Amino acid sequence: MRHWGTIGLILWLSFGIRMVGLPAIRHNYDHSLPIIQAALWREQGIWPTLGPRTSFGIHASPLVSLLLVPVLAVGPGPWLPHYTAVALDTLAVALLYRTARSMGPAWLARVAALVAAFSPWHIYLARGTWIQGWFPFFIALALWSWSPFLIRGRSPSPARIGWGWAGVTLAALTHPVGLLLLPPALLTAGQMPGNRWARSIGAGLMLTVVLAYGWTAWRAWEGPRTSWLPARLWPWHEVAFAHALRMISGRHFAAVWMDAASPLDRLFVSLSDVIAGLIETSVALGVLGSIARGLRQRLWHLLLLPIWWGFPTVWLALPWPHPIHPHYLLPTMPAGVLLAIRPWQKLPARSWGRYLIEAGMWGAVFIWVLILLATDRNARVHPWTGNPEELPLAESATLAQRLIRWMEEDPRVQVVIPSEAAETTSGWLIGLIGRPVDIRRGFHPERLAVAHPHRPTLMLLYGQGDPPILRPLQQGPSWVHRMPDGAWLALYEILPEEILRKIRPSIPTDIPTDLGWRLLGYDLEQGDNRLAVITYWQVERIPTDPTRGVWHYQPFHHLLDPEGRQLQNPSGWGMPGYLWRIGDIYVERTELIFPGDASQRPIRLELGLFDPNRNVRARFLLPTGETETLILKVWK
Repeated sequence: MRHWGTIGLILWLSFGIRMVGLPAIRHNYDHSLPIIQAALWREQGIWPTLGPRTSFGIHASPLVSLLLVPVLAVGPGPWLPHYTAVALDTLAVALLYRTARSMGPAWLARVAALVAAFSPWHIYLARGTWIQGWFPFFIALALWSWSPFLIRGRSPSPARIGWGWAGVTLAALTHPVGLLLLPPALLTAGQMPGNRWARSIGAGLMLTVVLAYGWTAWRAWEGPRTSWLPARLWPWHEVAFAHALRMISGRHFAAVWMDAASPLDRLFVSLSDVIAGLIETSVALGVLGSIARGLRQRLWHLLLLPIWWGFPTVWLALPWPHPIHPHYLLPTMPAGVLLAIRPWQKLPARSWGRYLIEAGMWGAVFIWVLILLATDRNARVHPWTGNPEELPLAESATLAQRLIRWMEEDPRVQVVIPSEAAETTSGWLIGLIGRPVDIRRGFHPERLAVAHPHRPTLMLLYGQGDPPILRPLQQGPSWVHRMPDGAWLALYEILPEEILRKIRPSIPTDIPTDLGWRLLGYDLEQGDNRLAVITYWQVERIPTDPTRGVWHYQPFHHLLDPEGRQLQNPSGWGMPGYLWRIGDIYVERTELIFPGDASQRPIRLELGLFDPNRNVRARFLLPTGETETLILKVWK
């Protein structure tokens, strides 16, 4: 009973350290994409045939997205999917404990559980919703299911053989790196005694599913086929072996993520290096000892754990034409933990060495926890990196809750983000909310505001300092969330019932165009040799031209002298054609330098719509005929 109490404490602390650090993880587009696909499938019936595109150029399967569908059925927002990932990773620690328990006494299994539960790189890479974080659970499930053979050379039951194949299949579908586990899995099944039909049927089902995914991913491949192969078949990227060891030992985590400016921080970095060296030595002894004993005594099953750990590592050490990231080696972590404790299997349960190892491991856990807490604190204190997609989850989830509240009030709400935002920011927001919503890029706080007569419009802005005024409408933010380092998130909210009050041009025109836009009117603000032109446009219809995706109509403003020469020719901001929505109102503000020399008068101000991408102008449809420009004012 005492042993179960200790492992329960380890699992509780493992879950706790992941949950405490969850608000500090940077929920970027990689974390959002599985949630996006799950939300689209659940609410719009859009079935994903492929998952995220990996840095290999190969698409993953949509497995993780499909697993998140029932989670989003419970409620929107980013927290529940992350809680699910944390729970599964904690369950992976429990499975590794049970596997290690079959290798030796309870104290040795507790050491394995401590390494798996608190290794910093493991926690950092596996506590989010991005697809690589699901590897430890699936692989731990496979190793536990087949542990009777992997550890003792005995045949597992048919049920455990089936669960093992399920874990291997899920790992292979999680990310293309998971395919590297197929050779060790097939080799293990081939050497396994008894239950031939269970092994054969499981292997056949696994290969059928994986080949179906592989064919789909191959057809979607966009890069050159040569990048599927290394330059030569000889390992030379030692970084792959370094990453595989880091997954267990935590080497360089403190140096990379801690602000090691104080003597105490540097002490933690030095201590973590010492801990990493001892654990990596133990892993190396475990690999060499397993191979030596397996070959000497012809116990071939002892060679399998080194193969589960070493085959992906050797394969990724080949000279590939793409970089080898640390998370590629996350699948090696479960087997590496088991190898780390193998040299100490024969240590007597009451020897001083056993107490020294277990006490030393608890000390290492204490150091690791302090490093993780310091790393998470740095992320919370300095959240702004210049990219909203890199905000800590606690900050971005606050924005998500505000948007979810709006969606509950009116599902037709639309969100507009700045035109300079990254292409992935729209998807990042959908993955943050956990529900499909109309999100577009396009507005500019100084130049362009967006509204709609029937849908609430929320314009999202972010930055440091103070949130600016939305100049086209002279409106401040309706909601502001400030962060510890002075950064902020702001929403400029325009409700349909406010349209008549805020969209009131002083000079109404109500002139249609052949483009489908209508000029509702305009304002002229003149002072200090500057002229601000504010125009109000509404989208009445959307052309069916298939090239509309490259359209980008912008208002142009010509200040003309008495002879018709252009004194000024500034363009408005405009909205790309593929982002138009029927009913949209675009409020454009453009400033001109107004000449003070009276000899240049009379001066005329012309207005039109121009698409620089196609070098064409829209035409105004007047009762007297069509024209490309309108005279807004003449100064005499």
